[in-house]
Amino acid sequence: MDKSYITYSFILSDTNGWIDTDRTHPSENIARRLSWVHMEADSGRTKDWLYEQENIDQLAIDSLLEEDTRPRTVFYQNGYMLNLRGVNLNTEQDPHDMVSIRLFIQPDRIISTSKRQCHAVEDIAAALKAEDAPRTSGEFVTLLLELLTERAESYITDLKDGTYELEYKIIDESDINQRRQISEIRRAVITFTRYFSPQKDAAAKLASAKGCLFDASQEQRIQECINKISKFIEDLDALDNRCYVLQDEVAAITNDRINRNMYFISMMAAVFLPVTFLTGLFGVNLGGIPGGKSEKGFIVFIVVLVLVIIIQVYAFKRSERFNRKP
Repeated sequence: MDKSYITYSFILSDTNGWIDTDRTHPSENIARRLSWVHMEADSGRTKDWLYEQENIDQLAIDSLLEEDTRPRTVFYQNGYMLNLRGVNLNTEQDPHDMVSIRLFIQPDRIISTSKRQCHAVEDIAAALKAEDAPRTSGEFVTLLLELLTERAESYITDLKDGTYELEYKIIDESDINQRRQISEIRRAVITFTRYFSPQKDAAAKLASAKGCLFDASQEQRIQECINKISKFIEDLDALDNRCYVLQDEVAAITNDRINRNMYFISMMAAVFLPVTFLTGLFGVNLGGIPGGKSEKGFIVFIVVLVLVIIIQVYAFKRSERFNRKP
């Protein structure tokens, strides 16, 4: 039977720990405490498999297969739905194009789907083979939330460092060729903020859920993730404000350079305006032009023009109006 749509499939037995059913085929009579199946959300076989399962709410199935999801926690009578987002670490993809992970959790079963590769899910699969692997659905969800938060923390730190470098280049070195980098940072900030705010609410709803979903230690770990996500949101807000400041700084530097160039052009025009007037006046093709019949007339005219320019430059340097910086 084709199971290519199933990415990971594990069973937690009472005696042998987690069993990777992709590699082995345990007996149906094996005592199972918990099972986890991760599937490709885009596969039609995944949809068929979900409808074949018992005790799964229709709304939960729709959420597992949804095209675009938003982080949230929804409780049903027979379990709860958890949608999360993780930093995209796939090759040639933007990290802020966050990967969606959808989970339907019951005390003895976890079903998850995603449309793209998620490294946190791979880490979970590796963790299930370790001695300290999660033993309950609550511990599984807590570990997944921690992995997603840690990866996001690392990337946001890199984003902050990149913004510091931009500030140095723009403010200290007056490098205005950084507009694209500023736009990329702002785009990442906007996307992260879009998903981290509801992800914080989803985690908070989990932590405050009534019942025995999580023990005291797991609730504390989830609360720590909530605190980190809150800090992410604050850092992203600060980065957005700093990008605005950098954009204003780039605009100010650009305007200053334009003003300096316009000032230089105005000075050159002021210097050569009298010279242009004289050359135009003496260039008219009429009789009676002074020096028109003299062999040294042109040389005398050039000397006069040079003297006019020298006198103007001297006058400009002595003038406070023209000595003032633009």
